[in-house]
Amino acid sequence: MIRFVHGILREKKEDSLIIEAGGLGYGVRVPISVLSEAPPIGEELLLHTYFSVREDGQDLFGFFTEKDRDFFMQLISVSGIGAKTALGILSCFRREELIALILSADSKRIQKAPGLGKKSAERLILELKDKLQVEDALPGAVEPEEPLSGGFSEAMQEAMEALLSLGYKQGEARIAIVKTPNVEEMNAEEILRSALRKLAF
Repeated sequence: MIRFVHGILREKKEDSLIIEAGGLGYGVRVPISVLSEAPPIGEELLLHTYFSVREDGQDLFGFFTEKDRDFFMQLISVSGIGAKTALGILSCFRREELIALILSADSKRIQKAPGLGKKSAERLILELKDKLQVEDALPGAVEPEEPLSGGFSEAMQEAMEALLSLGYKQGEARIAIVKTPNVEEMNAEEILRSALRKLAF
């Protein structure tokens, strides 16, 4: 398997990048996030890749991080989710955002991804929910200078960080957590699921 490609970016296409490495030009299909954040033509680039071989063709898919590549591989392990559909899903959602939606069983929002209907979204949740952890939904950012949630337990703080990474404002995230019944007795994953349900309405 081709695990990564490291070379010079030579061309940007609608859904792929052409990288020159070792005298060869590799066409790597990428999600929109990678396409939009790729360096200028002529600069160095490293992508972590997955090489897909099928009866009707071969494709190389690339991501900035190993975590994104490995999560892509989890997506295509789901029944009925092919590589192109998985790429479309990751073009619609950030990895952390999608993991949070899967853990909270929010099939309605997951359906917004291209090529996913209700049954596919529910199957995605069913097959991946037990393989993911709430920590996977947290951004790998530097610790904030000030505490996000004074008086919160560790589990509540983890849920707060996950909600902030999804784009919710600190105030609304805090209210959703505080209004969760028996929140002190819940773990981070349960708090996150409950808060997301409240914020969805």
